[in-house]
Amino acid sequence: MQPSPQHIDIVLGIDVGTQSAKCVVLDANGQLRGVGQTGYPVLTPRTAWAEQDPDAWWAAVTAAVREALRQTGIAPVHVQGIGLTGQMHGAVLVGANLEPLRPALIWMDRRSASLCDEIQSHLSPAQIAEIAGNRLSPGFAGASLAWLAQAEPETLAQTRAVLQPKDYLALRLTGEIVGEPSDASATWLFDIRQRKWSPELAAACGVTTGILPPVSESASVIGRLRPDAAEQIGLRTGIPVIAGAADQAALLVGVGVAEPGRGSITLGTGGQVTVISSRPQVDPGLRLNTFCHAIPGRWYTMGAILNGGIALRWWRNTLSRDGSLNYNDMTAEAARVPAGAEDLTFLPYLEGERTPHMDPSATGTFHGLTLRHTPAHMTRAVLEGVAYAFRDCLDTLRAAGPVPDHFLIGGGGSQSALWRQIIADVLGVGLQTVLGSEHTALGAAMLAGVGSKVFYDLDQAIALAVRYGPTEQPNSANAAVYAEGLARYRALYPALRAIE
Repeated sequence: MQPSPQHIDIVLGIDVGTQSAKCVVLDANGQLRGVGQTGYPVLTPRTAWAEQDPDAWWAAVTAAVREALRQTGIAPVHVQGIGLTGQMHGAVLVGANLEPLRPALIWMDRRSASLCDEIQSHLSPAQIAEIAGNRLSPGFAGASLAWLAQAEPETLAQTRAVLQPKDYLALRLTGEIVGEPSDASATWLFDIRQRKWSPELAAACGVTTGILPPVSESASVIGRLRPDAAEQIGLRTGIPVIAGAADQAALLVGVGVAEPGRGSITLGTGGQVTVISSRPQVDPGLRLNTFCHAIPGRWYTMGAILNGGIALRWWRNTLSRDGSLNYNDMTAEAARVPAGAEDLTFLPYLEGERTPHMDPSATGTFHGLTLRHTPAHMTRAVLEGVAYAFRDCLDTLRAAGPVPDHFLIGGGGSQSALWRQIIADVLGVGLQTVLGSEHTALGAAMLAGVGSKVFYDLDQAIALAVRYGPTEQPNSANAAVYAEGLARYRALYPALRAIE
């Protein structure tokens, strides 16, 4: 992106991610004008602990904003709004002076694993499905607070508010303590149907709702940029700051998935299959996540796999220890192998699995290897194994409610035309690519544009900012072979579980 002397209204989208903070600059015509990014570490002071320093987030944000604006050549005075997004499930505890009391616990933290079943035992499965809509997992804010209530009660006693990472950024920018539904619904402390904090869930976690922030909708203005923050970040005082959304909800906005009945697939390190609805579609077995969308009256239900692109990366690094083997060369060889990889099946549970098994101890395997199989067969089996995992997500979503016959697909793995076609064939749905990158921060910027009136509404923001590529339709000629392959795939998990 080349700097431009042109002056035009712009908005910022800031993403407080797990590895870095990003800032994107979006103009009033829906053009992405600049991207800044600055990293920070995950702190692991003990086994299973994962923390981050909120001050490191702030330092990275200030650097990322300045770099993104530098790329545009547009004067900071033209910034009309700031939208926020970030990693979900975290817990930032601030005291009476609004400073962090300790490092933030983030979604990767597992210290609360032994408490989750006990916490959930205080409610019936029906209550959990009705109120929370989700199984409690380690790293969720509710579980982290339950651990703090036992291990650091003095910290909890000093806590004025518990914030999500992006909401801590909002505090630094505006001085306001505030949350919004998409992040709140991922804490396991929030009534996803009523879109408000739940006293029952909070009590089960050993806390009260008094330390949870007021909730505003995602496109609402929650405050204005304070003079001290404006000076540090290189912007003018008084810019509207918009609540924004959790990273998954912001991603959905950034790829244009807003209306009920729309669906998306993300193929990154892991993967998600997501469907939007006008009411919560909760899986009775809680094998899915159901969270509030960034849009009032909208929810999204998501099946998640832990091993998407990371499975192909593992296989590439196994074939080429120095990582020099090109993914395009690998998939070109795999494209010459027939669908079904001549009865070779790969179970991709290299790091456990979520939907549908919710089993962190699940393991992977190649099954059916013979002398006729080559590395190209194994590459194709890896691609197909991830597609079968997505099919498990899709079928679990079908059990919870309607699903579309057409999905948008994004993420790094979706750049492979072969992989897109395999997924379309295995799922039996059409897949349309979303062009561009930085869709999560873009979604935050789009919400900033709506909240600051740069865009009339979200429909206009989507029409201007989201661009689509080619569509793969399922190949009916491969339906039978993939039906057989899916049956073999689904037989492997229980068989491996029986011998572990």
